Amino acid sequence: MEISLGESRILALEPRLGRDDALRRAEEKKTGALGSGIGGLLSRPKSEDVVLAATQQRIEPFWHVVCTAHYNYDRTRTYTVPASAPDVRSVTVLGEDYGVVTSGKSPASFAMPVLEHCTEDLREEVWIDGLTAQAIPNGAALMSGQSTEVTDPSALSADGTVVVTPDHRASAIVRQLLAKLMVPLQADQIFEEQLGVPSLELVYRPIWAFEFELPAKGKRGVVEVDGLTGDTRTATSLKLQLKGHISRDAMFDIGADTIGMIVPGGNIALKLARAAIDRSY
Repeated sequence: MEISLGESRILALEPRLGRDDALRRAEEKKTGALGSGIGGLLSRPKSEDVVLAATQQRIEPFWHVVCTAHYNYDRTRTYTVPASAPDVRSVTVLGEDYGVVTSGKSPASFAMPVLEHCTEDLREEVWIDGLTAQAIPNGAALMSGQSTEVTDPSALSADGTVVVTPDHRASAIVRQLLAKLMVPLQADQIFEEQLGVPSLELVYRPIWAFEFELPAKGKRGVVEVDGLTGDTRTATSLKLQLKGHISRDAMFDIGADTIGMIVPGGNIALKLARAAIDRSY
């Protein structure tokens, strides 16, 4: 078994929605962010009484992972070959004689042992939320726009952008995908058995967050706007920037130990530019 890991990357997706457009969408939802339930509906404030208190630009992570498998093997099988007519009693193929059998209403046929030369190629591609570990169904569409490869992770927060670090690491996703690709082979002899991770990307998507305040009652609420899709959601507060050293180390935690959990003693070829965000408090 050979396992190869391709180069990992950190990508920052460019927002498709600017601050002003995002704010306009948030303004439409601001009164709803300050109340909930029946009481909130009955006492919802007037739009003009709600003011913008703070704006936050942040990026949230998801994983894009592609895993592949390639198998090349031989296996023996017995083929049932129909005869050309009911009166055939035997056939000779490449100097070998085979008796023809008739069974009830079944057509006359003969059994021929063969050696099958097989190749199987499998592929799995996923987009996984780095915070919830849930699949992102529109991951391919999110990545279809412009993006920037990040060589220095500390640059992500250089302009004050709040960087949310992933709670779920690459190793868990890769282990799950490789386990799916390790199919049991009906083989007599295996010539090639290869697993690969050609794409391993930590992708950051832009989020606009606007905190609104109702000064008369001292209430605050947040409307978040997806910088790619324009979708909105409410939150109770802005996310805090976690202070810590940003390095290319821990999140791409793929190595011999990770692979060994799937293929003990496997012949592992590693080619991985590790990239991660370490947090210290």
